[in-house]
Amino acid sequence: MAAAFYFLLPTLPVYAVNALDANNNQVGYIIGVYSLSALLIRPIAGYMLDAYGRRMVYIVALVFFTILCASYHFSYTFFLLLLIRVFHGFSWGIITTGGSTIATDLVPESKRGEGIGYFGMAMTFAVALAPYIGDQIMGQNNFSNLFTISTIVAIASLVLTLFVKMPKVSTGETKVQLSKMFDKRVNRIALVMFTGAFPFAAIISFIRIYSDEQGIKQGALFFIFLALGVVIVRLFVGKVMDKHGPSTLVAIGLTLTVLGLVWLRYIDSFWPLMMSGMVLGFGNGIIMPTVQTMAMNMVPIERRGAANATFFSSVDLGIGAGSIALGYVAEYYGISMMFFICGIMILFPLMFYFLFVRNHYHKHVELLKAEENNA
Repeated sequence: MAAAFYFLLPTLPVYAVNALDANNNQVGYIIGVYSLSALLIRPIAGYMLDAYGRRMVYIVALVFFTILCASYHFSYTFFLLLLIRVFHGFSWGIITTGGSTIATDLVPESKRGEGIGYFGMAMTFAVALAPYIGDQIMGQNNFSNLFTISTIVAIASLVLTLFVKMPKVSTGETKVQLSKMFDKRVNRIALVMFTGAFPFAAIISFIRIYSDEQGIKQGALFFIFLALGVVIVRLFVGKVMDKHGPSTLVAIGLTLTVLGLVWLRYIDSFWPLMMSGMVLGFGNGIIMPTVQTMAMNMVPIERRGAANATFFSSVDLGIGAGSIALGYVAEYYGISMMFFICGIMILFPLMFYFLFVRNHYHKHVELLKAEENNA
């Protein structure tokens, strides 16, 4: 499923520029609209996963996701491309919220950080291989083959899903309430993820175009090195989180992200680009599973769908808003300066975590443990 999606993520901007004559401002909207539509659906997705159960919601969303992969064949104008991206974002928002919630249900509490880290590695492999494979399939503007193979991979994902045994968890409460869609206990964590995800929109939207501008061939290999960095740290970061807690990991992860983004400002050849990707992979590989585990540790099992929705909504909002806003920065100040600005921005979530999140997290973890002991 993720591979089908990531085939398209770095290649659709190229499609928009080369086939639909889009400019840098418009390229930002390609990523932005899908992120914002995923943001809009996640609260509803979290509610549906908790109220109606995981299996039905997940499979229905995956069916729509597959149909939408095929619909890119008909994106003859930039408007149609954006329209498809909106609905693709809806389906992506549901299946990623559902997948993470199902994985969390299956992992015992004592190994939750480790389990979420390993589950995230599946997404990492998709991030590593799919952008590069998608770029190779696309070749010299062979977009039809790209869309066809993406659809075939999505169909394979749907078939495999039918054989997965999912936990039967549902509240049975079908009355729609805003309080059921979000969980306010993870709001501060969500703000860290929003500001942390904002700059990653720049990488998703512009790294392929930036490498072309710099005259660097095989720039899509950046995603391989990014994912290699993620895989390396995720082999141990979950165990560190379970044994020692999140604070040191958050500090290291965000600091590495700052360094990687600032480094991108000054690269002019292949290997520095690849190494900056690996540094960014280290940062992302530490931050994502650590902060998501924090969110899951703060809520009871019947609220994990809502908590995941809150968590991923903040990521979507950061990527969506970042894609659009940073598209204008790239247009007027250049892509390299945009990366530098993104690096400076990451200093905010670093400070916010230690001022407002760390103690808040430990307080709610202890409250939840007390409630479970008294139940």
